Amino acid sequence: MKQISLNNASAQGFSFVEILAVLGVIGVIAAIAIPQLGGINSGTKEEKNQRNAQSIVSVYAAASAAGATISGTDVDTIVADITDADGVKVDDGVFKDKRFSVSGLSPHDIAAAQAYIKYDETSGGLVYTKNKAS
Repeated sequence: MKQISLNNASAQGFSFVEILAVLGVIGVIAAIAIPQLGGINSGTKEEKNQRNAQSIVSVYAAASAAGATISGTDVDTIVADITDADGVKVDDGVFKDKRFSVSGLSPHDIAAAQAYIKYDETSGGLVYTKNKAS
């Protein structure tokens, strides 16, 4: 009986051309994927800024409803009061001596969030805008 040997020299590894073809395909995939990842990162930063703005407006609304003393009627002053470590304090009523604040935001985060907040003269309070306020 004749024995067949499968020890063929060409079956021992990949050829140089095959390796170059695989590297070329990986390069094309990377060229497509890398710009997409940058867009994802940019989108998440905007979403974080929008969430921070929503938090600031929500805390402002709660503090106003509780009767907190908030100085000023412009966005900069109100946001500075709300994001201060001490926050704003309620002087009277059920929430007497309670403080309302949004803590843990860096000055950069506060400034970025402020782009989504405007002061509404009609309601006399802060309003969140989905698009950057002008």
